[in-house]
Amino acid sequence: MRYLKVLSVGLLAVSLSTCSGVLTNNASGSGKGDGKSLTLYSVSGPEVTDPILAEFKKSHPDIVVTKIALPGTGEAFARVRAEKDRPLGDVIWGGSSEIYSSNADLLAAAELPNDAATAAKDPKHIWHATDLLFQAIAVNTEKFPDESKHPKTFEDLVRPGWAGGKIAFATPKSSGTSYSLLTTMVTLHDWDYVTKFAANARMLDGSTAMFNLVKDGEVGTSFINEDLGAKWVAAGVKLKLIYPADGVSSQIGSAGIIKGAKNEAAAKTFVDFLMSKEAQQVMVDKVQRRSSRTDVTAPLGLPPVEQLKRAEIDETWAAGDKDEILDKFDAAVKSAR
Repeated sequence: MRYLKVLSVGLLAVSLSTCSGVLTNNASGSGKGDGKSLTLYSVSGPEVTDPILAEFKKSHPDIVVTKIALPGTGEAFARVRAEKDRPLGDVIWGGSSEIYSSNADLLAAAELPNDAATAAKDPKHIWHATDLLFQAIAVNTEKFPDESKHPKTFEDLVRPGWAGGKIAFATPKSSGTSYSLLTTMVTLHDWDYVTKFAANARMLDGSTAMFNLVKDGEVGTSFINEDLGAKWVAAGVKLKLIYPADGVSSQIGSAGIIKGAKNEAAAKTFVDFLMSKEAQQVMVDKVQRRSSRTDVTAPLGLPPVEQLKRAEIDETWAAGDKDEILDKFDAAVKSAR
């Protein structure tokens, strides 16, 4: 199963951060090739990476990880591409599977032992599944209290007489979450649907605004990444998460080994560890994201994967036709005005 997230390439802004297992912040890469060190390009926040890196340090104290934190997947792959002839990194971790497939020339194929235990697998062994992330419809129950009118499907969001008011939606040009949602909408329905949806939407510049507006009750309805939504619900925010019955948008969080990595053996050990049961249990217990493994249950507050109808997206179409898809979205928004 394949899931989509927008590929954004921008100016590189590198920030270095320390974490468990990091002995140096040398941005030039380890360059030792001795199996005892590796350089990690990470696009996830420390709340995701640090608990798992701490577990890796306990399991593999002989391997030193230098983590270089990058602001996004596009920036990370831009850096890897710029270093293609002289790779300075060994592993890239974070972002969804389709961006790895779109940059397959930068990654080394590697069939790893723990690949067999994951729910999603790359037949080419370019990306390796580290977590699963679903997007839900979020309803603020104070702003939109009538449960009988809450949406149950994507289609409900565009029915005549929609009672929920404007739906917060980030532009898919800047939001990977919204790009996944857009390709899901088109796959489940069609471009006419997107035009109808745009008429009901309050367009925003980024995902953070989309999430916060529904949390704060400025809008009654939005979309949200389920892990964040579940944390807010547990904290007492008046939100209800609804997984559309006609199909749920989702992504496969991934990692990959950089082609030509100087520390390939350590890189393989690290990426295989990310898929191990011990690391995946940390992903669930401390990060509160779904495991990519079939034998690790979902975090508290999230329904089992088996209960969700996941939308099947054509990865080749969504990655290869991205510019055309975004142009069509712009046209739909203009037509809806």
